[in-house]
Amino acid sequence: MPAPQLHLTFGDLVQHNPLVPLAMRRACAAEPVYARLGSIFHDLPYYYAPMVFEAVRYGLGAQALDEPWGYRLHSVHPDRLVASYIRAARTVPGLNDQERLALVGGLLSHCAIDLSMHPLVNYCARRDVLRHGGHESTHHRLTEKYHALFIHLWRLGDDQIGTPAFAERCRITKRGTSLSLKIEQPILDLMASAFREAYGSAPSVVQFSKWVRNFRQFGLLLSTPWVAKHSQKTRTEALRERYFVNSEFDTRDFFTAAERRLGTLTTLAYEYFVNGDFSAPSQEVFLAQAGIDDLAEPQPVDLPLIPYLPPVRGKVVQPKQPKPPRIRLPQMGLRRKKSAAAAASM
Repeated sequence: MPAPQLHLTFGDLVQHNPLVPLAMRRACAAEPVYARLGSIFHDLPYYYAPMVFEAVRYGLGAQALDEPWGYRLHSVHPDRLVASYIRAARTVPGLNDQERLALVGGLLSHCAIDLSMHPLVNYCARRDVLRHGGHESTHHRLTEKYHALFIHLWRLGDDQIGTPAFAERCRITKRGTSLSLKIEQPILDLMASAFREAYGSAPSVVQFSKWVRNFRQFGLLLSTPWVAKHSQKTRTEALRERYFVNSEFDTRDFFTAAERRLGTLTTLAYEYFVNGDFSAPSQEVFLAQAGIDDLAEPQPVDLPLIPYLPPVRGKVVQPKQPKPPRIRLPQMGLRRKKSAAAAASM
């Protein structure tokens, strides 16, 4: 999936996308916190541990750990999760109309950018495994990181990573802090209803609350000055060509395709939401039209052509390059200076 900072930004941009239904755009503008919650909802299971632990692993280039709920949300009938989420957003008590639509708009933004950007992310990660070795998941995260950086520079002129504003953008519920597990009850009800209808079970309230808290900690961690310095250092032409624009692809084309896909998905979702008919036949029609197949390995739809590379399992070790021959200097004997006593005896 694209980097969390890109998902948050794409969720923020729902309100400015003219292809999105007007009522949903206005709702996302009025309720940015819930739009961002929807935009990161699929990825919350990956924040299963305090961020200090994961930051160390990331810094060491360790392989990403699997998370069962994260896998389900992306690859096990993700379309049914979307349908059940829309139903829950429409029916759970305690939310006003704008909050409900903002939650839906945010979620569809996540789906749209995953469906449009993930084929490119997968290609770059697998290409780099073949070139440089290592784990695909490590290159996957690096690709997402640099896609996010250069898309922000292209679309917004700068990157909010390393600023206090980024920490605020990672506040995705109206209650709770980076240390507490308090979340408003309607959000907990929505989560439980969406998960149970799609998968038959749901994370516990404590587990989900920890995901939200840890994501807030992630925001605090990435709002520090050293992160901003690192962002400045990596804005190189070499990285831009490797990840953003080169003879093989132009990442901007995939991002533009995500904006078009967002318009399609939100139009269908808005009609499904407003009609309020969540019967099995109605749901099947919605799912068939939406075409949300697999957020991790989606079939390309309305995307530029790029080569397909199959997934790489395990760690790839590239053969060591032979070292260049050492240049040996000719040995030269050094004449020692005779001592004064030895000279006098001669």
